[in-house]
Amino acid sequence: MNPHIAAASTLIAPLIAVTLGYAAACWIWPFKHCRRCHGTGKRRSPSGRAFRHCRRCEGTGRRLRAGRWIYNRLSGIRRDAR
Repeated sequence: MNPHIAAASTLIAPLIAVTLGYAAACWIWPFKHCRRCHGTGKRRSPSGRAFRHCRRCEGTGRRLRAGRWIYNRLSGIRRDAR
């Protein structure tokens, strides 16, 4: 076996495995916790006494994963092209 092919396959195989794993995670769990409110959906007001809804996640505590967002955009473009 050619040493260049062996080296390339040892580098590409883990990359493909990680990519497929992330795609599966985006399919099974499309949402992640909001980093700003830590998944609670609430933020402290500037005075520090009251709570308000998180503006980034709109009070849900969840954000769409980047991979799922890209998939949704691409499928929407494909759907509109028909």
